[in-house]
Amino acid sequence: MTAWEYDIRSVRTDEWINMKKDLDEIGIDGWELIKMSDDTNESGMKTAVFKRPVDYVDM
Repeated sequence: MTAWEYDIRSVRTDEWINMKKDLDEIGIDGWELIKMSDDTNESGMKTAVFKRPVDYVDM
């Protein structure tokens, strides 16, 4: 069975290109987006939850 680690981060949502850039950068480190909040905070950011296998090795 796979063991997972989780991370919670803020992601920019002011423009599609910024959100994509943030998600791409996080994904390069092996994180998979599993949930994004529906609400946007006053800074134009959403809370996102990510997971990756515990034994993931950064390349």
